[in-house]
Amino acid sequence: MFIRTALSAVLAIAVCASFNGVLASEASKSLTGNDFASNVASGTTFVKFYSPQCGHCIALAPTWEQLAVNHQDWANTKDFKFAEVNCLLEGDLCYDNNVRSYPDMQLFNQGKSVHVYNGGRSIEDLTAFVTNKAQEYEVKASSNNKVAQKSTINPTGKVIVLDNKNYESSLKNGEPWLVEYYAPWCGHCKALAPTYEELALELKGKVNVAKVDCPANEAVCRSQKVRGYPTIKLHQNGQATDFNGQRQLRTLETFALGATTSSVKTLTSQGLEDIRRGSDVSFVYVYDANTNADVTESIDKQSQTFYEQVSIYSTNDATIARQLSVTTLPALIVLKDNRQYNYQGSIANQLAVQSWIEQSKEPLVPSLNKRNTATILNAPGWVLLGLLDPAKPISTVAYRGLVESAHKYKKSLAAGDRTMLDGKPLRFATLDGTKWTRYITEALGVEPLNLPVIVAVNSDQEMFYPNAADERRVAFDEEALWEYILDMEKGHLKERSTISSTQRTFRQISNRVSSVFALVASHPFVTMILFSAVAYGLFKMLCGNGAEDRLGGLSKAD
Repeated sequence: MFIRTALSAVLAIAVCASFNGVLASEASKSLTGNDFASNVASGTTFVKFYSPQCGHCIALAPTWEQLAVNHQDWANTKDFKFAEVNCLLEGDLCYDNNVRSYPDMQLFNQGKSVHVYNGGRSIEDLTAFVTNKAQEYEVKASSNNKVAQKSTINPTGKVIVLDNKNYESSLKNGEPWLVEYYAPWCGHCKALAPTYEELALELKGKVNVAKVDCPANEAVCRSQKVRGYPTIKLHQNGQATDFNGQRQLRTLETFALGATTSSVKTLTSQGLEDIRRGSDVSFVYVYDANTNADVTESIDKQSQTFYEQVSIYSTNDATIARQLSVTTLPALIVLKDNRQYNYQGSIANQLAVQSWIEQSKEPLVPSLNKRNTATILNAPGWVLLGLLDPAKPISTVAYRGLVESAHKYKKSLAAGDRTMLDGKPLRFATLDGTKWTRYITEALGVEPLNLPVIVAVNSDQEMFYPNAADERRVAFDEEALWEYILDMEKGHLKERSTISSTQRTFRQISNRVSSVFALVASHPFVTMILFSAVAYGLFKMLCGNGAEDRLGGLSKAD
């Protein structure tokens, strides 16, 4: 029975894949995780994310194919392409692009998703959309080309060497700089070198490419908090964004070029509801037909400055303006932590807006990811960690309850009536438990089926509080969370280690052995004397009596 079921599943997937192959043509290229980034890196690409098991996707397939075939020549005339991704086979790729339902149609420009299509699915609706967007991005591309012709950015296409003397003066001009922080003895740095040289040539006239020898320029690398080699950062207008992808030519190129174009996304009514329900920090720029073009351009530049750090949306929809209670246009708003905050001042003042975005971009309750996990969890002190399952509707309610508790804690902290935990204030964060199953099961003893769950964690001390004072899991409501916090402050909860007793014993032995080796390395002469003394003592203890007997025998014989 099992074999029959497995064969049926394989056959179903094969049929779906075959069905996709019939519909797909050269007009709409089928992409995978291996070639997605390189295909959307340049120009504009309209991508359909789908599942062959989805009824709506099957219904859309012939319309999508007709759309792609009708505009096949755009790839050469407008640098506008069509592509599709089978999420049944490319689950990670779809997840990385925030695909939540099928079909999901997104517009990419220069490697960045700039618009999620939520309109009608008729050939007329889709044709009107792509015609409008092709014209919009063709104009932007033309404008960017004119700027590039006048640009002095990376004029030679070579890697620039930066050091303690020229580092700050080079980066302060606001241009995009891709900088590699390396060590000459680092194997990964040596392997990257030829690719990095090729990258500089590819980015000629677009992005400055540089490198810093960290052992020779410790002050620079210390200021950038470089902890490993190679570390690659994109700098622009005083902001730095870490590169965390694969160190391949096209991946690096896509990352670097993202900072040269606007990443502002068009906001729809549905999109507004999504970002209000979500946990991300989102900036919304609201304007109308009377708004000066220079103001809109300044928002585009902010999206470049904060490339991959914040999400910026724009809208001229009067309905959305009313939903946001905006009466004076243009306006800039940040939605975060169950709250809305409006920017006060002139949006045309780029420095003031940049400062405000910098101050507002961090959420009160951040979601842990590969960029911030080490910084948040490994810092000294306790973190109230909400372990969530995004697929469960209750997780949305749980998140909002956690945020409200964080607001309450922050307010009481400002009032000065809080008891610190280990001398530090409590921090709040969330974690997608479905992605970190090994950590939550092995370190925190939480099964994914039981999510959402609240635990207080101190990674620095490798301890956590698994339960409330009554030994039950903490409920995700404000009253229960607040009682949990108060019990922590009063010391009423039982701690548990995030590592097993075997791991703890092994670590203690390892630390003692390391201490001995450190002593030997630091004081070799003293160690040699001590070792010689111990060796002599052992020799005397084991061999001394026998030697005396032999000497005594010789004396008597004499």
